Amino acid sequence: MTMPDSVSGVAGKPRDVNYDLLRVVAMCLVIGVHVINNYMPVKMTLAGSAEVTRSVLFALFMVCNPLFIMVSGRFNLTFDADRPVSTHSAGRLPGSGSDARAGGGAGQADPGSLAPYARYYYKRFVSLIVPYLLYAGGMGFVAYLVIDHRSVGGAVSGTLFDLFSGYDDSVYWFVFMLAGFVLATPFLAAMMRTIGRSGAWLLVGLAAAVAAAEHICDLVGYPLTFLQSFPWRGLLIYYLLGFVLEYYPPSARIRRGVYALAPFALAWTVATPYLFAGQRMQVGRTVTVAFAMVVMATFLFFRYDVHITSARVRKAIIWLAGYSYTIYLVHSPLSKVLIGPRIPVPTDGWSYAGISVLMFGATLLAALLFAVIADTVVLKPVQRLLRNVALPRKGRL
Repeated sequence: MTMPDSVSGVAGKPRDVNYDLLRVVAMCLVIGVHVINNYMPVKMTLAGSAEVTRSVLFALFMVCNPLFIMVSGRFNLTFDADRPVSTHSAGRLPGSGSDARAGGGAGQADPGSLAPYARYYYKRFVSLIVPYLLYAGGMGFVAYLVIDHRSVGGAVSGTLFDLFSGYDDSVYWFVFMLAGFVLATPFLAAMMRTIGRSGAWLLVGLAAAVAAAEHICDLVGYPLTFLQSFPWRGLLIYYLLGFVLEYYPPSARIRRGVYALAPFALAWTVATPYLFAGQRMQVGRTVTVAFAMVVMATFLFFRYDVHITSARVRKAIIWLAGYSYTIYLVHSPLSKVLIGPRIPVPTDGWSYAGISVLMFGATLLAALLFAVIADTVVLKPVQRLLRNVALPRKGRL
């Protein structure tokens, strides 16, 4: 998930509100996923057309995670230790063009300095990890005290375990995964600059070929287990793809082709469990060519083919996007504790649909209200304090 300060405009260049829109869309979709997938306390087994509809919505809503990752990759992968900090998001590929050929011009960093890396990691720590520690840690601590009736020591122990051991079974698995991408970003960014347009698209094609081979073998009953540790198998490819689609964008004709194929890719994704016994819908932390097509279509549409001209709408989108990370962090605990126990149990498909919409709206409003208050009172003052720490701007540390 991209950090709240990742899409701010630079001097002389207007803010690209389409990335804020992508964050708002992904924020809403992640809440929708948890509602319709019975993750939140709306428990009901559906059948027939109701279950098919739920499956289609679930697959479509699951683009939330790749969207967040793609936006994060687009901005983080502009990192270049050899360029001044102010040019990192200047709308052109770092390390390219006349600046690269001339050695970067005035202000060129010392190529042996570790200071740019220290600044990068510290800024990402303030943007990504500090909110996680404050909100996930604070809400977990209170839950252990109030709900589980633990002692203060037991609550501290449980909270610390959850904060640092929750990749596989925690709602915060996303933070662990994105933190790993962030750690590797300076090296991934250098790789993407080096390989250029052809190499970047070749990398995407290689990842697609590996994903297709793995998926086909799974479907026919011969899983390629050795690929489970292959680095491009999971969501990392979306982190790179967000950068590629920004700096090497496809033409309008290619985008229209992706849009035309996306419904068929979505249908195949949903139909997989019905066509192949024992198979699950592949929309989670793995990559398949079909679902990647759905993700790309969604990303490209909101990035290049949605044009927001109203100043008020733009301000509203930017405002909402600024709270998207906090909403992600707090929406699930709030829904479980405050909303789920007060939601009636559905009795049929129509009531399930109505209650899901009700739960979505209640969760979004509760999380937004919490985010506005908590960010204003707690998070932003803490982040401002941390950002005032003087970091080295040159030298070898």
